[in-house]
Amino acid sequence: MRCLFALLLVFSACTCKRGGGVDAGPDADWLAGRVVVLPGTPRDGGTLTVRLPIEPVGLTRLHDRFNEGTMTRVTVGPVYETLGRVREGQLTPLLAQAWSESDDHLTLRVTLRSDVRFHDGQPLTSADVKATLDVLFDPKNATSGFRSALQTLDRVEAPDATTVVIHWKEPYFLATWTLLGALPVLPAHGLVGEFDTLPLHRAPIGTGPFRFEKWEAGTSMAYVRNDAYWGRRAYLERVVFRFVKDDTAAVAGWERGDFDLITRLSPTAWRGSESNPRLQAGYQRVFFPENTYVWLGFNHRKQPFADPRVRKALGLLFPMEQVERTVDLGLEPRTTCPYFPGSMSCDPRVTPLPFDPPAAKRLLGEAGWADSDGDGVLDRAGERFTLAFLAAAQSPKMTKLLPLYLDTLESAGIDARIETVDVSGYMSRVRAHDFDAMALSWSAADSVQDNFQNFHSSQIDGGSNYVGYSNPEVDQLLTRIRAEFDPGKRAALEREVHRRVYEDQAYLFLGRRPALDAFKRTVRGLQPSLGWYDLSAVWISD
Repeated sequence: MRCLFALLLVFSACTCKRGGGVDAGPDADWLAGRVVVLPGTPRDGGTLTVRLPIEPVGLTRLHDRFNEGTMTRVTVGPVYETLGRVREGQLTPLLAQAWSESDDHLTLRVTLRSDVRFHDGQPLTSADVKATLDVLFDPKNATSGFRSALQTLDRVEAPDATTVVIHWKEPYFLATWTLLGALPVLPAHGLVGEFDTLPLHRAPIGTGPFRFEKWEAGTSMAYVRNDAYWGRRAYLERVVFRFVKDDTAAVAGWERGDFDLITRLSPTAWRGSESNPRLQAGYQRVFFPENTYVWLGFNHRKQPFADPRVRKALGLLFPMEQVERTVDLGLEPRTTCPYFPGSMSCDPRVTPLPFDPPAAKRLLGEAGWADSDGDGVLDRAGERFTLAFLAAAQSPKMTKLLPLYLDTLESAGIDARIETVDVSGYMSRVRAHDFDAMALSWSAADSVQDNFQNFHSSQIDGGSNYVGYSNPEVDQLLTRIRAEFDPGKRAALEREVHRRVYEDQAYLFLGRRPALDAFKRTVRGLQPSLGWYDLSAVWISD
């Protein structure tokens, strides 16, 4: 089947002309999704229309309910800014003009730029940085997700308008990097009031090259250029984000030319474009290997999923090759590692579980599950093995994947069903541990990351350890990693975390999800990165 699939790709790369002959079709760059830089001089003006596959719930990264990857990408950078900018693994000044760290890694002194103003004209001062951190660390606020990434913070001082002094409780290798490169600075005057209902959740006030214009619920959101920007002005006059959740509708809009930039194409749409001359002529495709992986999670707080033998059996029942062939279409390489692909943090000796129903049946038997009454469903001590898979509505991948998985689960004697909820309700259920099984993807905007909040048992309530995974040895490793500043020694500890987490089947790791996007050939200056696109560098040609 792999050879046949490869042949189909070859044939889809050319089309026949009327009257005979063969059109060469797209070139190698287009097929590979490599961005070709076209010549031209940047010019001001124009609107960039972007398709987003979801509508944000809110526009403040600090809030647990709103902190989602797509929302973060379209707000942090264009609207909100951070003290430093992360690019190609380097942290350079942005809102801060300089900083220094003590030798013991316990004190960070930051000097702010003095020429930065928020979009409402108010100057940026150290009071804004302190107010942002005060809101983040107020236990009454729903900010635990981001707070956990900076939990070693002790206190913040603002001795003058341009100076911020951060004191840490203990050394943490990512503390300075996270505070400078990931924390969006919000205006102190916009943080007054009840945190859950702050107006800036719907109308953000930032310092970036674009300022928020409007949000039409269910339809679109728009930014306009910040002509008073303290740095290099953006070229674009406006950016419009259109919320098109349905993949079929998005592809139809793509074919009509509705989008200048279409993001999160499905594998089906990506492969289908390879036989569409109109799309080939009008668009460049973008295939970019992000630091994103997809996983299925089982609730360790519930039986039978607390038993690692059961979790491993569920992994052995996952039809991975069928999913790769029919759902992912060869575009999402399999993974077992929660760290950046190809890094020293991933142990190459760890191999994915095979599809092996007989082995799964043996493990389930060892765990005490058997069809004792002959009705085709496994039971133990009078309890039937049931599994409700929580799924977010309008997820093209899960819509195709879950029926395949449920077929193999049911064949093994597991009474499985799909429970579909809307996106906002989905994350509320996940955070409350109200599920048997669910799926998510983890995404990092940098190649250096910390999995403490995903795997440490202290992060079960309030962190991102939604499945309730707990292993004292892994906890110790994760704690040691946080205090290790030597990259080589840290990578050795991370490889051990990789091995142990996979042995425990904390999650059922699936594949690495790349960015599958496309943009019109009139769009220039658009380059992908782990942190998404720098919209301030984009311009529209004639």
